[in-house]
Amino acid sequence: MIPFKLYEPMKSHLSFNCGGTAKFYFEPQNIQELLNAINYCKQIKRKYFILGNGTNVICSDDGYTGAVICTKKLQNILLTKYNNSVFINLEAGVSLFKLNRLLADLGIEGLEWSYGIPGSVGGAVYMNAGAYGHDIFEFVDYVEVLSRGKVKRLKKEQIKFGYRSGGLKNKVILKVGLKLVSNSPTNVKEMQDYYMSLRLQKQPLEYPSAGSVFKRKGEIIPAEIIDKLGLKGAIIGGAKVSEKHAGFIVNYNSATTTDVLKLIEKVESEVYNKTGIKLEREIVLLK
Repeated sequence: MIPFKLYEPMKSHLSFNCGGTAKFYFEPQNIQELLNAINYCKQIKRKYFILGNGTNVICSDDGYTGAVICTKKLQNILLTKYNNSVFINLEAGVSLFKLNRLLADLGIEGLEWSYGIPGSVGGAVYMNAGAYGHDIFEFVDYVEVLSRGKVKRLKKEQIKFGYRSGGLKNKVILKVGLKLVSNSPTNVKEMQDYYMSLRLQKQPLEYPSAGSVFKRKGEIIPAEIIDKLGLKGAIIGGAKVSEKHAGFIVNYNSATTTDVLKLIEKVESEVYNKTGIKLEREIVLLK
């Protein structure tokens, strides 16, 4: 049995920097330990949640009664080159920051648009993270998952991914295979810096947040609607609709999760009452 902590404060592991405790908290050192932690939770009939970098998750102030299993120690990376193609095999806990730094050093292109997204590779694939006209599944070769107690390797063609959905619900991502191409380190770094500059201009990275709160749906862009309704800067407790990007809610003054949820509900209500549009949340609530 791998070690675990009881009543671990989740604010230390979530980018929004608020919320209660998790009854059980695991940080497996390798994939076998991850599988062991899941099996243990099943044995004691305890629900569990797989956490990456905690960048699109908030936890109830009352805490989470299940087990949180964090993948951030799963950091192995293996690269294989074939002509101009580069195949990268990654464990789920590798951060997009770490991956992008490696790609810049080695001169491997394809993911420059993701530089600045603070999540893990596993989390990015689970939600099919994207930005600036790209998404992660453009570059996925395979995903290795735990499904119904068995480890399976799924090729991209076997996965029904979509907008902000990796089509992997009820599966645990263990490893990801990406297919990229070679370029010069200078070119890759220049493009990464370009995308980071866009993020710094448009996103409130100076405050804790969970990224975009609501999903885009076709022509429906939540940030534009929220902005047009004059909700930028709306405050409940320590939570605020960002004045820089209306799609973000930020923790600007020691917000609680309750503050955040009340502000989300206020935005949802205002948008629905004035436009008839039901916003769909992108962030996940642990409770």
